[in-house]
Amino acid sequence: MTIRSMHAVGTGASEAVKKLKALGIAFAASMVQRIVSNYCIGILYDWHWFFIWGKYNNAAIHGENWGWIIEWTPAFIGSGMLIGLNVAWSMMAGTIIAWGIGGPLLVHYGECIGIRSYEDDPQWALYTNFQSLGQIGKRTPSPRYWFLWPGVMIMVCASMAELFIQYKTIFFGFKTAYTNIMGGINGQLKKRGKNVAFFEKQSAHQSREDHVEDFATPEQQVNGWLWSIGLIVTLIVTCVIAAVQFQMNVGVSILASVLGFLFAFLCIQCSGATDTTPLTAAAKASQLVMGGVTSGHGYTVKHAQTLNLIAGGIASGAADMSTSLVSDFRVGFLLRTPPNLQFIAQAVGTFIAVFLPPGIFIVFMAAYPCLIHPDDYETCPFSAPSVTAWRAVAEAVTLPELPIPRSSVIFACVMGGASIVQVIVRHFYLVGPREKWRRFLPNWMAMAISFVIPQTYYAIAAVMGATVSHFWAKRNPENFRVYMYAVAAGMIAGEGLGGFVGACLELGGVSGSTYGSGIACPLGSC
Repeated sequence: MTIRSMHAVGTGASEAVKKLKALGIAFAASMVQRIVSNYCIGILYDWHWFFIWGKYNNAAIHGENWGWIIEWTPAFIGSGMLIGLNVAWSMMAGTIIAWGIGGPLLVHYGECIGIRSYEDDPQWALYTNFQSLGQIGKRTPSPRYWFLWPGVMIMVCASMAELFIQYKTIFFGFKTAYTNIMGGINGQLKKRGKNVAFFEKQSAHQSREDHVEDFATPEQQVNGWLWSIGLIVTLIVTCVIAAVQFQMNVGVSILASVLGFLFAFLCIQCSGATDTTPLTAAAKASQLVMGGVTSGHGYTVKHAQTLNLIAGGIASGAADMSTSLVSDFRVGFLLRTPPNLQFIAQAVGTFIAVFLPPGIFIVFMAAYPCLIHPDDYETCPFSAPSVTAWRAVAEAVTLPELPIPRSSVIFACVMGGASIVQVIVRHFYLVGPREKWRRFLPNWMAMAISFVIPQTYYAIAAVMGATVSHFWAKRNPENFRVYMYAVAAGMIAGEGLGGFVGACLELGGVSGSTYGSGIACPLGSC
């Protein structure tokens, strides 16, 4: 709808101009806010006020320890505006369960521990870190490590349950693919004057009523040989780079690619059916599989961890790109864009993306080396929660014994089972007149994300954005329809570019770390 309105004439064109202006204003404001906040982050971005302004002598230290702060992040506020109340409050529910109730109970009963690094500081003696993922299997785990596994279990169970519930659609998809392949082979044979009864019969099984008619003519379709060659080249290059750069066996590379295909199918189906893409579940599942594959083969621990991360990256990356590509082509189908032209456009964009993201990555790593060498730095401006989760899983699955606490396993099974039960209830009980109650069911994938990512302020920001969006839609539906998506997109993109500018300022030695103030930050650093 947004793309159509931007290319419309008359009233649609004037509306598109309004959206572009709103997007530009939101983008500029968010970018400026992110850049300026680097110079006074404790006032303009992260609010740790309650304990500090209480003269370091109040119960707010417990909230500080568990990360209950407010962060004015335009990106997550904008994301909250897009995802709505159900997903946002599901994230908040997961955050409260893990970091408001479960975590403190685990520490109270000795199942988990925190680390106090500033006991000699009279103001911050009680400041405790409950998010450590170090020394896995060597000491009592942190609450973050304990909740990592229930989070992964929920994602896997919920996504797999949704996949199996759609068995009719999956069967129809395989049936359609099979008959189309048979039809393609039969067509090629007929061009050569041959007629094979088997292919003729199999290609006739698909009735025209079983599928949506494709608007594209045969000349507008993407040639099979074109994407087939690209697929083969990609597989070969993947195996070569993995072998030369990371000493990965070709068989392991092929297995990672096969897992990528399977998880791509899972993610595409779940994304289409539920609008939720279980990439984190796919990534962690691939890491678990690779942990079993590489064990007992004489690899050093470091090498095994490297193989685990690379293979997991291949599998989850394939699933991610496949889901995004299918989503893009789905939009193109709705807009009646010729597939061959969109294929060329995607190829051009992919070529640019090959160089642009690595360049941005190099800039950020040069500006903030603590991201790739966290053990060498006491603090870091970015927590990189997903990165540390990948690292923790890689370390855990490459140890001789998987060091998961028994209580964590039990809780993971219970929560995973509950997510499966909800999927069944949602699809088989809450139907017909009862379907209206579906909107009150929690989003288990969102809850699981809050288990894996301990930063509570992301859920808080998402709830803030979703609440604004909800009341905006109620008070002024037409204004909401015109401006909301543009404003949310501008906020997300603006903070992203503002972060890149901040990294450039850091490299230039004129960033907030040099000329900024640490006022209202724990220990003078946020």
